[in-house]
Amino acid sequence: MSNHQGKILVVLTGGTIGSTCSDGVREIAGDSPYMLIREFRRAFPGYAGCGLEVVNPFSILSENLTCGVWSSLYSTLSGAVRQHYDGIIVTHGSDTLAYTAAAMGMLLRHTECPVVLTAADRPVNDPAGNALPNFRAAVDFILGSGLKGVFVSYRRNRDGAQAIYLATRLLSADCFADEFSSYGGCCFGVMEKGRLIPELSPINPATESFAAPLPPIAGENVSLAARKIMLLRAYPGMDYSAVDPRGFAAVVHYGYHCATACAEGENTSVLRFAEKCREAGAALWLGAFKRAESEIYATQTEYSRLGICGFYDMSPEAAYAKAVLAYNLPVSRPDAFMNDCVWYEMPGYPLSEESKWSE
Repeated sequence: MSNHQGKILVVLTGGTIGSTCSDGVREIAGDSPYMLIREFRRAFPGYAGCGLEVVNPFSILSENLTCGVWSSLYSTLSGAVRQHYDGIIVTHGSDTLAYTAAAMGMLLRHTECPVVLTAADRPVNDPAGNALPNFRAAVDFILGSGLKGVFVSYRRNRDGAQAIYLATRLLSADCFADEFSSYGGCCFGVMEKGRLIPELSPINPATESFAAPLPPIAGENVSLAARKIMLLRAYPGMDYSAVDPRGFAAVVHYGYHCATACAEGENTSVLRFAEKCREAGAALWLGAFKRAESEIYATQTEYSRLGICGFYDMSPEAAYAKAVLAYNLPVSRPDAFMNDCVWYEMPGYPLSEESKWSE
């Protein structure tokens, strides 16, 4: 699409990209979420022909995100993706961006237009920040890529490249450089002079694969907070006696890079924790295993006997979001859902084209 012509829905949800800074404190106040649109119009007059329709369903700092907020966001987006927009931009806080991106990437896999989430490292009126470049790249991606699906636009600090990520592969930013990355090691592509330059990698889907329509996995409204999911990360000396799985539908336990966790000790054994989960009625998912590897470690041989479920080839953020969906959507086979590729969250594996999880 030429000359920046198009119709884009902008969904403002708060975060740093929707905040102001006063006396060293960042907060969402007044009409601060709308500052992004005003500054974008002022800084880039060449986009005057691009119609931006703005909605603000809620404004929060993203560290306050809950699964109930995901329900609200999805309700806004699920109807919009069927309307006549060239694309949708969701502004979001950076802290939990990877989690929301994973959830929306799967929930909106059927979208008829590109949906791009974006965030910022500083408030919009800070000239050192990346809010405007990130937003502009999202607009350019929508108007120029021709791709359907859910993506993330965020400038890399290390080289200044305007990266585009597959939503279900985004990893949370590190705490030192505030640098996002992608599960599997490479982003989907970068925007250069308003054009998408795909990252050539065997784990990235070909651009033509986005043309095939996918069935939705949910209706237009969902409730994602009824059944709780716990996320754990393995670390040396982890004391499972301090973890209470009662009241949770499932525990997603992200192990070490070989999908291992300690199997020795009275309070430090994942095997004893599995028994605790079984008594509490909580499913225990451990991963991420690698489907490509045929060998396993000795500590893994007891897993299936104790009812530990294995998940494969996805990030912690995607695994958590996927479990939230598996146990809150009308899915009668969470095991199949967790280990099917819903929307590119599992690099190198084909998408499941049919909603077969509710058999």
